[in-house]
Amino acid sequence: MNFKTMGKQRRFVLIAAIVGIISMFLPWIRVSVFGLTQSVNGLHGTGILVFLCFAACGIIAYLGDQSKNLEKTMWMLTLIFSALATLIVLWNIIKASGSIYSAYLSFGIYLAASAAMGILASAFLFRSPTDNIRDSFESLKNDLGNKMRSSSTANNTATKYSDSDAKPNSPSDTEATRNSPANSSNQVKDVDDIKNPSNLNPPL
Repeated sequence: MNFKTMGKQRRFVLIAAIVGIISMFLPWIRVSVFGLTQSVNGLHGTGILVFLCFAACGIIAYLGDQSKNLEKTMWMLTLIFSALATLIVLWNIIKASGSIYSAYLSFGIYLAASAAMGILASAFLFRSPTDNIRDSFESLKNDLGNKMRSSSTANNTATKYSDSDAKPNSPSDTEATRNSPANSSNQVKDVDDIKNPSNLNPPL
């Protein structure tokens, strides 16, 4: 990975995603109950989802041709993940502010909010001229549809092959049945009938 050759959009998204991941391990909230103060980082509750959003954005920025902007589908996913992370962090800020306990917001949650909004702004402001929400959403929907159809085709193929396994007995099985003792006795009886036709038509 070379930051010098990396596109501006990918570079800022990746940096903001790394900052966001780091912020998850820092104190988000300090809670004071009966004189006891305890700090809580971001890896609790909905904060885990924020962590996953940051990780996904970082992976998207790292993969692919780093000298070019994100393609439509990846750009749309980055916007979705960063917007979701921003909303969750803001909701946690509002929730902590209205707590009945003495809750104090720490710098970790503010850093996470800044990182989430930084990813969202970087992806949107440095987008390609041809990128727009509508076309990117259609591209994402088409990609998901193609993957679902390919998965369905693979399942149908697997079912077809499993059904073909239930085929008729092989020639060796037929030969074994032909050479069985019961079948041999029937053949002997047939030979005796041919030699003694009277056995076929007993006298009345």
